[in-house]
Amino acid sequence: MVPTIIRGEPLLEVLYALGIVVVSLGLARVTTYLFKVVIERLAARSSTNLDDLLLRALRRPAGVFVVIQGTFIALTAITLLNEWQAAINKGWGVLMLATAFWAIQRGVNVLLTWWGQELASRAASDWDNRVLPILRRASSFAILAIGALVVLERLGVSISPLLAGLGIGGLAVAIALQPTLSSFISGTYLLTDGSIRPGDFIEVQGGPSGTVLDVGWRSTKLLNPPNNVVTVPNSRLADSIVTNYNLPAPATNVVLSCGVSYESDLKQVEAQALEVMREVRDRLPEADKSSDPWVGFSEFGDSNITFFCVLRAVNRGASFLVRSELIKALHHRFQQEGIEINYPVRKLVYAGDGKTDHPLSLKDETTRG
Repeated sequence: MVPTIIRGEPLLEVLYALGIVVVSLGLARVTTYLFKVVIERLAARSSTNLDDLLLRALRRPAGVFVVIQGTFIALTAITLLNEWQAAINKGWGVLMLATAFWAIQRGVNVLLTWWGQELASRAASDWDNRVLPILRRASSFAILAIGALVVLERLGVSISPLLAGLGIGGLAVAIALQPTLSSFISGTYLLTDGSIRPGDFIEVQGGPSGTVLDVGWRSTKLLNPPNNVVTVPNSRLADSIVTNYNLPAPATNVVLSCGVSYESDLKQVEAQALEVMREVRDRLPEADKSSDPWVGFSEFGDSNITFFCVLRAVNRGASFLVRSELIKALHHRFQQEGIEINYPVRKLVYAGDGKTDHPLSLKDETTRG
């Protein structure tokens, strides 16, 4: 409080108030310095940088808080300003509220940035570069808007009509932007979930397939096999069944169906097919060297016994070349070994004595290899 010796002396009171302001400025510098020292010590001890980032974000608001408090004490020391004390108190309250919301806004931004970096490191995506700026702006706007409403209420301004108008306007905007907001929320979910990443080959049920080029806040871009870019809304991806050929690993099995005649020795067929697949695996860099091929017989067909060959490719793109080379190699080996793959055959059987050109009955058999 004001010392008795200077009370009632306007000049001395002003000098005393200026001294308080100068001291508060010095204390603000000391406060920011202490924050810096604490940050350096925490950085050396802590395994996470979250506490360092929070203290760094709150350092400036803490200094401003000290200056505001010192200025308020200085103004109350001047007797000539007593009639303005109510306005000074109100101004002090407004500045303190503004500083508090500023500190909250900076702290929330730090939390969002740290959280996004943690998620991005797990999902191996650029989530923090794409979605976080939007979230930071939205959170900052919301916090500052709430702070402005609280300040207006503190100043005696009725905010009820303003809130009613904002509610109606917000509802209209939400309805108008419903598709965009839906895609934005879906894109955020896709990025944070990590189920779709740039570079993955995906296939949308009943929709396009291709390599993911970019996962944006509204849509996802795919490079399809014909080398065209397809843009898919994120809301469509979130609501569809999506097959990701890169998860859990990029390697994918090539399943080739084939058939041999009933006269074939199935043990020989299996042995020759396995030998061919091993040769293809060892020869092609696109084939997965760590996997063992295998053969299985699946069906007694109309003219062939159906079997399938399974050989693993390093990724979805390589599977097409592996399939092509496997077909050529199997065809060549079966020709060498005399293993027959039947052609589709259609037999027409006539019942009668052979003396008439008109069949008495007709039996149509369709066979396929």
